[in-house]
Amino acid sequence: MPNEPESLQEFYTLITGAGSGIGRALALRIAAAGGKVILVGRHEDALRETADSLPGSGHQFHETELTDGPAVAALFAKLRANGHQLRGLVHCAGIHWLRPIQVTTAELYQTMLDSHLKSAFHLLKEAVGQRAFPKVGASIVLMSSAAAIQGGAGAFAYASAKGGLISAARVAAMEYANRKVRVNCIVAGVVDTPQSRAFLEKMTAGQREAICQDHPLGFGTPEDVAAAAEFLLSDGARWITGSVLVVDGGLTAH
Repeated sequence: MPNEPESLQEFYTLITGAGSGIGRALALRIAAAGGKVILVGRHEDALRETADSLPGSGHQFHETELTDGPAVAALFAKLRANGHQLRGLVHCAGIHWLRPIQVTTAELYQTMLDSHLKSAFHLLKEAVGQRAFPKVGASIVLMSSAAAIQGGAGAFAYASAKGGLISAARVAAMEYANRKVRVNCIVAGVVDTPQSRAFLEKMTAGQREAICQDHPLGFGTPEDVAAAAEFLLSDGARWITGSVLVVDGGLTAH
């Protein structure tokens, strides 16, 4: 593409898991700044609701099963056919549950890994393979969790998947540096999202308070993490790749 513009606003940012939580908050921030977003997830109604709430025009959404390689390939083929290029890709999608190792089946464990890691593999492979990024470069952000570096009872499957994303980001950062594609990872603490609320509501009031107290700055908001992702997408982070940005209210600092 000749004379490619440098401004983020001239391109799209693809956000997975954009139907709620951090993904939705990030979409709102980017759209409010004048950028265009492509919302991707499994639930069309939630994606449509996010899209309808965004300021500006030109946004789009695609219901896609990210663990399905052909489906992800078809998504990027469609974007390429329509002449859409990405200056940013943020992978927020993924399931969450806690189970002790002894009651976690191999099938459940694989489902967790697929939700976070297999989906990330398909996204990175197809985005780069189908030249979704312009020659001026791009930024990829993978969303990990404090569980990946702190652990906790019942978190074997979830921590494995989120820890894998940290390793994946570091390897991809090295492989894609010559293409001017930066890859970083955010490690988030407990954030007030619908997914976290469903998790916390299964606990007693005392258990919820104890988890909150483990965060010296309290629980985070989707906007707290979205702001960090927005920074990693920006030119202000142009010399940052293969890094892990911890956004957890101090959870892992003690």
